[in-house]
Formats: sequence, structure tokens, C-alpha cells
Amino acid sequence: MSGILYVIGTPIGNLGDITLRAIETLQKIEVLYCEDSRVTARLINHLIETGKLTKKPRYIPYNEFNESRMGEEVARSVEEGMVVGLVTDAGMPGISDPGYRAIRACHDKDLSVQVIPGVTALTMALPYSGIGGEVTVYAGFLPKTSGKAQRILEASKKMMDELGTGRLVLYVSPHRLLKDLELIMRVMGNVHCVLLRELTKMHEERIEGTVEELILKYKNGVKGELVLVISLE
Repeated sequence: MSGILYVIGTPIGNLGDITLRAIETLQKIEVLYCEDSRVTARLINHLIETGKLTKKPRYIPYNEFNESRMGEEVARSVEEGMVVGLVTDAGMPGISDPGYRAIRACHDKDLSVQVIPGVTALTMALPYSGIGGEVTVYAGFLPKTSGKAQRILEASKKMMDELGTGRLVLYVSPHRLLKDLELIMRVMGNVHCVLLRELTKMHEERIEGTVEELILKYKNGVKGELVLVISLE
């Protein structure tokens, strides 16, 4: 009898954001594939210390360095009848994080997959930004090669120009913020945007302005996890 893969959303910062359904599901898990076992252990230990969980699963690393082979291992575990969980360090697996290969492998073998939804930086950033638009383009992290990144921005701008409405959402690494902003300026012009930093954490911050204003503000660098919402209306 085959088991099941649970794809579990976890908090992006504030541990209080975990859902009741996620806690109930974690209680069932035998093996938990996780991006960084140290990060996941902090969450599991917190849930045990607060009396929400009574046991720890077995952790197995699943990350960008081994996901090409681990996807099949996850599927084999499910096929052998195990109750398996998949989490990332923060948010939902498969959204700019490892995970889709394991999910795909289970689907290809007709194995049971259930998604336990949770908070993501994307879904929090959209309402928090206050930027509207009938169409939303999510591009995740821009590629490190400037040519590919430029083509993504050009395609997004072209589509929004044709529709006359829209917003573009990007995840941004702190050390690449200036490069990404400068590329956005070259391709899209001095557009209006909102930078959201450290969502749900102690130093959460919302900064609104033009691309040029953000470049000036962060010319000496920035820390934390970042989401950029760009208005294309």
C-alpha cells in the first residue's frame, strides 16, 4: 500500500503563522524532507516546547544541491507506504524553493499528494504593497546572468504595456538589490514600486518610491529578505 506526500507550508518568519492543519499534519509525518534541517528543527522544537507537537520526524535534507536525485527518493518513500512531509526553510515548497521535482515524481507515479497551504512572501507582499493591477506577474529571483534577467523584464513590460495594467513581483537577494534595480531602471524606466523587507519579522519594513529613490536609499547596501512589487500601470 502506497503512502502519501504532504507538501506543507511553514512560516516565513513569525512562527505563530503556522496553521492548525500544518501542525496536525506534522504530527503524522514519519520522514520530513527539508531544505535545511537546522531551520526546520527550530520550528519543530518550538512546536514541541509549546505543546503543539508530541514527536519529531526524521529529517532528510532536500535542497538545491541534491534535488535532482532526491525527487525520486521522495517518490520511492511514498511508494513504499511511508507518510512523508516536504517543507522549505520558509513558505511553500516549489515557489522559488526546491520541491517541484519531488511533487512531479509522485504525480508521475500516481501517488497521493496533498498540499497543506501556508503563508508565502508573495501572497503577503501583494496586499501589503498597496499596488493594484488586473494582472500579476511573478518572476521569483531574476537570473544572475543579465541577459536572461533583461529578457524577463522586457517580456513583462511588453505584456503590461499591451494590457495597460499590471504589477510585477520579484524576490531579491540583498547583495543583488542595486544590480536588479539598475537593470529595472534601464528596461522599465523610473517606475513606481514598493520594497518589502523582513516580512513578519521584528524588523519588518515597507519602503515605497521610484526605482531611482530606492537606488539612492540603498546605495550602501541592505540586509534581510526582500520582495519588490513594481507598478506597471
